[in-house]
Amino acid sequence: EGNMHDYIKGSRLAGGSTLPPVDRLRLAIHIATSVADLHTIDGTPMPSIFHNDICCHQYLFQNGVFKLNDFNYARPIYINKKTNEQCTRTSFGMGMWKARSLEELQRALGHPDSGPVKPDKIDVWMMGNLIYYMLTDLYTFEKPKNLSWQDSGKELIAGRRTPYPKDIEKSKDASHVAVKKALDMCWTQKWQERPSARLISDYLIGQLKKITGEEKPDLRVVLPKRDPNQRSTESDYDKYND
Repeated sequence: EGNMHDYIKGSRLAGGSTLPPVDRLRLAIHIATSVADLHTIDGTPMPSIFHNDICCHQYLFQNGVFKLNDFNYARPIYINKKTNEQCTRTSFGMGMWKARSLEELQRALGHPDSGPVKPDKIDVWMMGNLIYYMLTDLYTFEKPKNLSWQDSGKELIAGRRTPYPKDIEKSKDASHVAVKKALDMCWTQKWQERPSARLISDYLIGQLKKITGEEKPDLRVVLPKRDPNQRSTESDYDKYND
């Protein structure tokens, strides 16, 4: 049924997605829950594996849900036998572009705060990028001026974030508020204070329960129909994600 990039491309070519805010909340839940499930795939609360490449090309849409796939860059998270704590990493073996994690951008730009990080925390940061796409139909630091990964990295290091469109920034819609709160959680500046993917997933599901009044709300979404004549070459992903 296509992937997340297909949905984004179609939405942007159509002038914006027609999905209501509550369905955008559901898409955020798809992202957060899939990452949380991967991190805790061994059934323990301590993350044991990280994906390392959370981007819109890695989600397939099936039966109303975006599902995480493509695990060729995934790596185990080792445990220090003496402390029983996760081992940190300084290198992730990936090229640099705008949608990588804050910690990788710090390292690439030679920032003094650069240092080792628990690997699952970079996935949490990157899943925030996708949640932002789902909420706004925009890529990060696309507007008011498209920034390079170096310039957007400097903005993030300084504690500044990609802006919201005015209507979403000012929105009091409960779904918008919930997703913006989740983004604050994903993009927590200090990785030591950044919540787990599971905590963010649980928060979003809790908000959906409140909004729908249902104990087990349906997470499925019906995506807008794409123009069948759209071509893969019409994507502007590379333009805004150098």
